Amino acid sequence: MGDLVFIGDVHLEEGDPHLAPFLAFLGRVGRTSRRIVLMGDLFNLWIGRRELEQPHQTAVLEKLTELRAGGVVVRYLEGNRDYRIAYGYAGRALDDSTENPILERCGGLRLVAVHGDLANPHDRKYRTWRRCSRSKAVWLLFNLLPRARRLRFARGLEDRMRSTNPEFKGEFPEAVVRDYAMSLLGPEDDALVLGHFHIEKDLASAGAGSNARILVLPEWKSSRRHLRVDSAGDIAFVDSEF
Repeated sequence: MGDLVFIGDVHLEEGDPHLAPFLAFLGRVGRTSRRIVLMGDLFNLWIGRRELEQPHQTAVLEKLTELRAGGVVVRYLEGNRDYRIAYGYAGRALDDSTENPILERCGGLRLVAVHGDLANPHDRKYRTWRRCSRSKAVWLLFNLLPRARRLRFARGLEDRMRSTNPEFKGEFPEAVVRDYAMSLLGPEDDALVLGHFHIEKDLASAGAGSNARILVLPEWKSSRRHLRVDSAGDIAFVDSEF
């Protein structure tokens, strides 16, 4: 049947030396997996308009389209650097794309997956920005701009976002993540899978009487690691260069 694979933040950008290794990894993982969940922030910035697509994005999206044509399901969880991806890519390079938690089943397990950028309920500044920047009104105004202006705006946004979220470069906010997990997990769920934090974590218990695990994916570029669930229900972080 093949495995279920979760791939954490990749953050590919123009001229990225990690592009070729990532494409090779997708080719290998597509031969051993039936489902792939990309956990968001695949690129440093991704806007769901095909006319704004850059060459490094095209290369990845063509590979994902190839995987889908071969029968692999490719799902996408939108992260903090993704904007309305379903609009341009669901049904093409992706089976679906959402900013909401998704449920996956494999080997008798129920796994809830979410990007993780909303883990901190007290970060009102980010939540306001996220809500406004993804609103229908902003999307409509953005798409009224000429293509060249939209590209300049997107590149400026990408530059500004490089310096955001400095708190995640320090200590892992375990207490915040545990509280977030408990708000999402149901009694039948076996694990919560998170991206966003760029560090590999396997918390054996979500806490408060829950037996569910919290699995936090590392950034792919720096770790070359991903999460794999096999048909027997075994879960493990594994090297991507196999």
